[in-house]
Amino acid sequence: MKTQAGRASEPFDALANKNLIYWARDAIACMGYTGPAYVGSLPTDDWIAGKLTGLDVSMDFGMRTGPLPHWWDIGQAINLLKRELKLCEIAAHKENFELVIVGWQWKKGKHPLVGRRQPVPMGCLIRKSYGKSFDDVERLPRHWYWKPGARFLSSPEGDLNLSQTELKQLAQRMHSLPAGQFEQTIVDTIRTVAARNPYVGPNCMSILLAPPHVRPFVRVTFFPQEIHPARFVGSKFVSPEYSAAFSPWVIGAQMVSRPSVLIGNGWSLQMGPFTVELGGGVDDGPISGMSSQKRPQRATR
Repeated sequence: MKTQAGRASEPFDALANKNLIYWARDAIACMGYTGPAYVGSLPTDDWIAGKLTGLDVSMDFGMRTGPLPHWWDIGQAINLLKRELKLCEIAAHKENFELVIVGWQWKKGKHPLVGRRQPVPMGCLIRKSYGKSFDDVERLPRHWYWKPGARFLSSPEGDLNLSQTELKQLAQRMHSLPAGQFEQTIVDTIRTVAARNPYVGPNCMSILLAPPHVRPFVRVTFFPQEIHPARFVGSKFVSPEYSAAFSPWVIGAQMVSRPSVLIGNGWSLQMGPFTVELGGGVDDGPISGMSSQKRPQRATR
């Protein structure tokens, strides 16, 4: 996250979270945004989490269990966010804003997720271009996944970000790579952009959603540009520094976890049928720790 004065920009919250994992009634999805970092006093990801859950996210909690005030299907969640975004201060900003939602969707009901009920890939975009109002929700075409290849979105378009030619080259390169190299290839590409665009940071978070009918599994991996230190702190104890990783919002029917700082080998959360694996920092031995991430107050100019 950056602040800007004139043409100069300075890091404000370099490790700000911009992602959410959302288990809806009929989908498992990842949400990520670019654009204004705060709505009112709340970081934008906190604001989105509050709208999805109906919880007061300004309250101090790291993890919450039990039923949510609201648990939507993915279509309801998308329409809710579209409506609320049009009513909030982001709609009045000149800056561009984009919220990407991708994942797996299935037919609601108690039947097994096989045959016609087997989950299918889904994706949509809620976009507001620079100086304009919000567009209609853009959705990937029906059965788009029947064709081979990869799809990417780079925002905003321009010389400092990825050009259409670079995106096509990346998609072609991904098509020839083994799956195990996808994440690092995308991270390397983002860091190439970060080197020429001061608004793009080199620290990356990857969220992998496995096909739910094959394995209900979500993996979060933090790719730091450099080591980020963290300590265990008690009333009479301060530990040595350990390398830290970070996690996004994790939201399900009976569980909500805030963005967290992780030490050690990481943590595993159980969200209904889904196992959510939060990758830790560099292996520091048997030490493990997890704490909600403290967020700075909104910057003032």
